[in-house]
Amino acid sequence: MGSGTMVPSNERNSSGVLLEYENTCSMVDFGYGSMHSLLKKGLTYHDIDRIYFTHNHPDHICDLIPFLFASRYPKDPRKKDLQIIAGPGFKQFFDTLMKAYKNWLVPTTYKVEIIEQDEETKSYDGLVVTSKKMKHIELSRGYRFEFSNGKSVVVSGDTDYCDEMIDLGRKADLMILECSMPDEMKVQGHMTPSECGKLAQKANCRKLCLTHFYPVCDQKNLREKCLAEYSGDLFLAEDFMEFDF
Repeated sequence: MGSGTMVPSNERNSSGVLLEYENTCSMVDFGYGSMHSLLKKGLTYHDIDRIYFTHNHPDHICDLIPFLFASRYPKDPRKKDLQIIAGPGFKQFFDTLMKAYKNWLVPTTYKVEIIEQDEETKSYDGLVVTSKKMKHIELSRGYRFEFSNGKSVVVSGDTDYCDEMIDLGRKADLMILECSMPDEMKVQGHMTPSECGKLAQKANCRKLCLTHFYPVCDQKNLREKCLAEYSGDLFLAEDFMEFDF
């Protein structure tokens, strides 16, 4: 849904991955532009059952505010309860957000359940979800989603190269890795295409999709750098890119 960052781009919204599984719809992160992206997919704030947050930086969480605000719209209020899954410490962040906006975001026609999932495995409507701490900020968590047909999707969120991400992505059918900057502009807490390739090769994932591109990435040959390290199928994310399993 979103393959960029908070730096404005005509081509890329901020981070967001839509998971449609059986009769459920979930988002992994909900960055700037996610609300409008849902509309383009024929979905609204009524349709999302769960939101998994990798961490609480603005480019991953920004549209949670309009989501909660729209859900209170008197003429069309949300009635389905919402689950939010995130790392330890998120509930305190969410409570602070509610206080900052006073009554403008507080649900009145539905309930929000905050589930702080640490480095563990849980099941949500048959979707098995494993989380591990990433190398970014204390709250950062990556997720592995395992479906009933045996397929698996892994989403890193923001992270530097780390063994935890290799373990999480082991033999995944699709690994979605952040690739914020080209190799020559490495930033601590984020990955480059060469690092993504090395990590994916060690994890032995079947397909790799790079995402979370700052605008400078669109002027660089990320594919060449990544494929020098990775022998699987490589995709460079675009907004609304789809994978079917």
